[in-house]
Amino acid sequence: MSIDWRVLSLLLMTVGLMLLAFPSQMLAQGDRVELTLRLLPRYYYIEIIPGENKTLYLEIENSGNKAITNIRLFSDKPKGWIVDFKPESIGHLGAGNHQAIDVNVVAAPDIDKGEYTLTLIAEADQTRTVTSTVLLVENAFSVWQWVGLGMGALVIAGFAILYRRFGRE
Repeated sequence: MSIDWRVLSLLLMTVGLMLLAFPSQMLAQGDRVELTLRLLPRYYYIEIIPGENKTLYLEIENSGNKAITNIRLFSDKPKGWIVDFKPESIGHLGAGNHQAIDVNVVAAPDIDKGEYTLTLIAEADQTRTVTSTVLLVENAFSVWQWVGLGMGALVIAGFAILYRRFGRE
């Protein structure tokens, strides 16, 4: 059996170049710290009514191969909103583990109808990760809805007065 030295040298050069270009992928994997946040269920829009409590469910996962410690949860929220996490922090999350977090959100009672971004942040000693969602504020009754109801009531009252005055003639 003869060895084709040209093929062997080409193969060794290719492996050598790959080791130089991508050393972390070719050699043994080192410690990887990766924290993932997911809102459950995975809706893009979440409807909320001003002044009422809305509970969101957040899953935090350590998808790396090294434990993550001292995870603190906080948010970037619109002015006047209240966002509480239960639990507020996680002392230790082992590799491959996950934990559910309840996120209670209360929109400001005087906020206008529209779309607002809520950003949820998990910061640990080793890493930081962020996720966000769009909260769609639906007012129970806005000023214009009351105006419309008032105008509708006036029209109905006007027809009732006309009917009583002129009868069925």
